[in-house]
Amino acid sequence: MIESLTIENFLSFKDKITFSFTASMERPKAGFEHISWFETIGKKKVQKIQFLFGNNGTGKSNFMSALAAVCRLACFRATSKSDEDSKIPDFYFKLSKDTINKPTSFEIVFHQNENRYKYEIKCVDNTIEFEKLTKCPIGKKEVVVFIREFNHENDLVEISYPTKTISDEAQRLINDNVIRNTSVISVYDEKNFVAEDLKNVFSYFNRIQYLPRLEDIDLPSMLQNRKDGERLKSVLLQILNDIGSNIIDYKIETIEPKLSEHEILIFKTVFGEEDFKKKFAGGTRKITTLQFAHPSDNETHKAWLQEHEESEGTLNMIRLIIALYDSIVYNTPILIDECASGIHQQTFGRIIQFFLFSSTRAQAFLASQHLSIMDMDGFRRDTMKFFDKNRQTGETTCKEVDLRRYHKNINILKAYLDNSFGCLPDLPTPEEWINKLSKYKSILSSEIAAQSE
Repeated sequence: MIESLTIENFLSFKDKITFSFTASMERPKAGFEHISWFETIGKKKVQKIQFLFGNNGTGKSNFMSALAAVCRLACFRATSKSDEDSKIPDFYFKLSKDTINKPTSFEIVFHQNENRYKYEIKCVDNTIEFEKLTKCPIGKKEVVVFIREFNHENDLVEISYPTKTISDEAQRLINDNVIRNTSVISVYDEKNFVAEDLKNVFSYFNRIQYLPRLEDIDLPSMLQNRKDGERLKSVLLQILNDIGSNIIDYKIETIEPKLSEHEILIFKTVFGEEDFKKKFAGGTRKITTLQFAHPSDNETHKAWLQEHEESEGTLNMIRLIIALYDSIVYNTPILIDECASGIHQQTFGRIIQFFLFSSTRAQAFLASQHLSIMDMDGFRRDTMKFFDKNRQTGETTCKEVDLRRYHKNINILKAYLDNSFGCLPDLPTPEEWINKLSKYKSILSSEIAAQSE
């Protein structure tokens, strides 16, 4: 589980900002004591869920991207210093001359396999300038696993192992395979050596999922070819029944229709003769279909509907359940942007309760514009982060609920709408808006008149 994340000079995050994901002393609401919003690890109460709120373009997605960037930097194995596919993207804050040619830096503290780690990485101009892994047992002395720096004068990666927790043989393999844009952690993926700490960090980052938009996820791919398909189906159908859906079954089928002569001509032109034969063997193409069963007026038969015949809200509800199920099963964080799109408030709340009650070391970071989440049954206020952006500088800021200021009986949604957290759209007053509407209409009228002449 991720305990904290520090970001500096990344997209809209200019100055160093630290996000803590540990729980406060807030008590559970009456009647919801059975819902566990955090996991106690040692002396740390690490939250299972974080809700990110804010206006469009304030930095919620950039926060998600920061976590995804850490995973990519740590796990991606560059094959070349110059190949385009191996290059590190330019992450730096681009709206200030002070940040150009300065490193983007991340520090992430997380728990994996009963170990607490701190991983630091800095990069600039397709170069990992600094990388450090520290094992930080709670209540014990920290142990530095490795420190990696880049020597610009000699164009050389320099790695030290202060505590010798990595064997000499493993050190040689690492030193021989790390280049300027490859992390030490990523070497573990390809080379056969024993290094328990590198294994823990790589496997943790490699399983973190970032889902930018629920509706863009291919639902059949979430359901097919799974070893735990029957267990997932049992859980999914039961939850759907318990939250009011009448879906009682689903199936995935693959059909192979023949291509028409016109389609064959087009695909051969696009792919070439050899690739066409590989992709469309026998002049057919594979199409995967997902169908959902509903009760019908004939008790002995189910009524089957194609995926596209279901509402988008229903499909997003199913996608969300599957994503959270995977997080629970694999004990890994999941990042979901626009997590509640089209899902009813009470239904969303029950799905979140399923996640919180069933999970142990799972963690979810959920961005949304659906303010009704704040009125969710049993909602815990210290799980909210409010993102805003300075219109003059373009820099993202973030606020949390000050529990000393906002008593438990104060309605947080009302406080949000009163702009207490400073992340509402900066809109004209109603009087100003009327004048602006008149100007828009005047511009349009003159344009229409000019076109008619």
